Amino acid sequence: MDKYFDNIKNLIDSNGSFIGTPQDKKLSITEVESLAVSILGCTLHVHGKEFIIRMLEIYYGGIGDDAHDWYRTHFIYKKSKYKEWTEVQTKEGFRVYLSSPDVSDAFTRFDIVVGHEGVPVSFLIRSVWDSDFKIIGAKKGSPNIILNKMELKEGDHDKIIGFNNHESDIYIENTSDTVIESKELTTVKKQRRINVTSQFEEENKVFWNFSLE
Repeated sequence: MDKYFDNIKNLIDSNGSFIGTPQDKKLSITEVESLAVSILGCTLHVHGKEFIIRMLEIYYGGIGDDAHDWYRTHFIYKKSKYKEWTEVQTKEGFRVYLSSPDVSDAFTRFDIVVGHEGVPVSFLIRSVWDSDFKIIGAKKGSPNIILNKMELKEGDHDKIIGFNNHESDIYIENTSDTVIESKELTTVKKQRRINVTSQFEEENKVFWNFSLE
């Protein structure tokens, strides 16, 4: 899956200004969307438990996405106490990002960091099935409920997520084709991100909530 990483670029400078070309942005968006789709239906193994990824949302500070935690703490809320914490979103993927060290906070969520080092982009895990294909939480997504079902803790922040590596404590298993075929999930639904207000989203008309239906 990391074959998509090469064309997912950081296209902003140290001031948050866009420095790429329209073609660069178009290619980066295409690649990050393709990667997101490829992860749907994959099984995420966390501390011995299995979760099948049903819905995720793209957050891509590297092209000016003002809803991305890293972008917000560096260019909007510059004095945020989470500024250093969000640096994990610029590290080499795949990796665990928790939006807060306080996992008991109802707003804390879990993202999978993707892309090469220095490219701020991650996928919020919004909805999953358990191993019996029962949705955990609400159909439109329950990120904090999922985080707690996975029993993720502060110490899991910044952990590398293996890919098809059964020796890893947290890893992605590529079960996408099998899940899609066996459950006849022929549609990838694309819609606006849920409960997000974003100038970037408005201006670029992106639909970055993806789900298997």
